[in-house]
Amino acid sequence: MSLVSLKEVLQDARRARYAVPMFDVSNAAMIRAAVEVAEEENSPVILAAIEPDLVGSMIEYWSAAARLAAFRSRIPVAIMLDHAATTGLCVRCADAGFSGVMLDASSRPFDENIAAVREVAGLMHRRGVSVEAELGHVGDAQAVGGEGELTGSAGAHNVYTDPASVAEFVERSGCDALAVSIGTAHGVYVTAPRLEIGLLREIDAVSPVPLVLHGGSGTPEDQLRNAIANGIAKINICSEVMHAWHKTMLDELAAAPNLSYWDVTACVKPEAAIREVMRAKIRLFGSNRK
Repeated sequence: MSLVSLKEVLQDARRARYAVPMFDVSNAAMIRAAVEVAEEENSPVILAAIEPDLVGSMIEYWSAAARLAAFRSRIPVAIMLDHAATTGLCVRCADAGFSGVMLDASSRPFDENIAAVREVAGLMHRRGVSVEAELGHVGDAQAVGGEGELTGSAGAHNVYTDPASVAEFVERSGCDALAVSIGTAHGVYVTAPRLEIGLLREIDAVSPVPLVLHGGSGTPEDQLRNAIANGIAKINICSEVMHAWHKTMLDELAAAPNLSYWDVTACVKPEAAIREVMRAKIRLFGSNRK
């Protein structure tokens, strides 16, 4: 199936009510693991990089590894920039062969968010690259209060998506997928979130494009299943992958008699750990055998 756009990979997911996993993968071993596990599960998959993964010439190295994995694969693979803050980075990634970008202007006022996404969409669509936007604002999990209220970092509030604004936002911005704020947060939760499924139903009923859930790591499984059944077609997973990799690596290095051994050997158990996380998410999201 090789490389596909974000728009392509989400169309069937929305229709058939499953979610495609997006894994933030920071190195070649993570990239390879994500695609190989998805192949074993016969699932589409989205490989994503964040800006720190792409500093300087790393954009070419990361893209080359992701594109190689996609072109060798028998499953649909999308390659995506996650949470871009600038148009320039989106253009660089599109030129490097990415098939999707997410411009996050969600902290800006409504009209400014639309204008920023519209500019990127105009540039990306000419290149055959899909665009994800965010309406509402997903905060940081570290700032969850005792009652589960999301306040975000540095006082930035978690703003829930307004269903009344969805159709206008999508039409004016030209986005191909929409990340919504319904109770999740980025990072590691202090207390488990409570997703607003009723709100999600309202959003799904009026959205012309597939819906995306950020902050999937640590969200209770029953809530994720409910979100998928009510319109979520893509779920982002970062923190659980990174935790599995680094925790296992710490244990591996702590047990080593010395640290002067091959990196490929040190990475065996961390890679196995993230494969377990990825496989579990694919099956939870119902994208296996799809």
